[in-house]
Amino acid sequence: MTPTKICLSLTEPTLAADLALVERNRDSIDAVELRADFLDSGERSALRSFPERARLPAILTVRRESDGGRFRGSEEERVSLLRSAIEAPWAFVDLEEDLAASEVEARARARSVRIIRSLHLTAGLPPDLAGRLRRLARSADELPKAAVLLGSSRDLLSLLDAYDELSGVEKVLLGMGPYGFPTRVLASRLGSALSYCTAGERSAAPGHVDPVTLSAIYRARSIGERTELYAVIGNPVMHSRSPWIHNPGFRALGIDAVYLPLPIDDIALFFAIAERLRIRGSSVTIPHKRAVLPYLAERSPEVARIGSCNTLVRTPSGWRGANTDASGFLAPLRRAVEGTRPPRRLPAMTALVAGAGGSARAVVFALTDEGARVTVANRTVERARSLAEEFGCDWAELSSGLVGRGFDLIVQTTSVGMEGGGVDAGGAGNDPLAFYDLSGREIVYDLVYSPRETKLLRRAQAAGCRVVPGMEMLLEQAYAQFALFTGRDYPRGAAET
Repeated sequence: MTPTKICLSLTEPTLAADLALVERNRDSIDAVELRADFLDSGERSALRSFPERARLPAILTVRRESDGGRFRGSEEERVSLLRSAIEAPWAFVDLEEDLAASEVEARARARSVRIIRSLHLTAGLPPDLAGRLRRLARSADELPKAAVLLGSSRDLLSLLDAYDELSGVEKVLLGMGPYGFPTRVLASRLGSALSYCTAGERSAAPGHVDPVTLSAIYRARSIGERTELYAVIGNPVMHSRSPWIHNPGFRALGIDAVYLPLPIDDIALFFAIAERLRIRGSSVTIPHKRAVLPYLAERSPEVARIGSCNTLVRTPSGWRGANTDASGFLAPLRRAVEGTRPPRRLPAMTALVAGAGGSARAVVFALTDEGARVTVANRTVERARSLAEEFGCDWAELSSGLVGRGFDLIVQTTSVGMEGGGVDAGGAGNDPLAFYDLSGREIVYDLVYSPRETKLLRRAQAAGCRVVPGMEMLLEQAYAQFALFTGRDYPRGAAET
């Protein structure tokens, strides 16, 4: 298996700014793509100087708007720019499938500039992507490339089919957007010659990450056939900080493994994708913690009692489900309770749990198991009542009717306020308990970890409350997951959160 080259797409308005990004990221990249369509028009006259100044294999690309680029001139002007710039010692020039520019092609071949023949599909996968990619190159020395915007887990599975059909064919084949992100990390294993990334503020394509993240956190250049693969599945999930916990843990212990975010919109398709990618284990987050239950061959005692699963581990007999949320939730809470003056005891505390999802189930289980008196509150009252009755506690509507109840502990389990959390999150500036007047004696625990300090936690601190940020729970439950994945204790202090 030939290692994939990490190519930095340069999208700054000036060559000087692009070259500065090259220097800043040189240790994390193998090649650069100069997106000349992003350059200010006055910069284009100096294009020929770029390859020698970059001191890396360089790709020349002038992408038109219809293919996701920024070039706004006529097609004749674009071809003229390519024809002029190709005189420099580029390693590649990227020419679209339908570009009729025989003079550019002839000049490229005369100067030993290899042609990437590219296809950009933003309207989904065509019915015969593999066949289309096979026919894309106009000569044996051209490198065919297809970048496809994926809109679902089904699209990712179909793209994996195309990789299988094209096994052994030299190519660049990548999925764009969140659903395509795994193909950028696993490009070597899937057989793509290049994987692209962006370092500036302007992304060259949907789904790009910075080269340090791709190279150092996800090890995209060193993933081999024996590299063990783990994931975090959810929808949305690209905001997850779990890769910054697990991957540094693998690295610290010398384990050949990588952990990546995998957006999943249909839980049944995850198990099909897991078979294709040989995923050995996975964290499970919103909204799949209960949806995975029917697919489990074995359930841990915690999963059986909580009715929610946040960890999947592949076994010879199938998938084993575990739940580290409850223990991960309790560890930081115990530290907070012990730090109160005078010290409190969980069995004597009253607790409000906001939310009724998979995380709330683990929280309610943990608190009731410790003997705390719990009230579950949710905007949809029926969900609150269903969860509360299951665990023998009180329930209420998540509204101003809770004011004056005097809880000792408030736990916020919804996604409201989460960065990158989608429509339901309501934005990072939202406070799901804005109506609740804090007295200052409460312990306030927000399971949201991005941002680290939510609006609720800031308000609680200002009121004099002891607070527990969601990052503490994220770390604790991840430490337990790591042990389930690897059979080894997590090296505390390795996380890069």
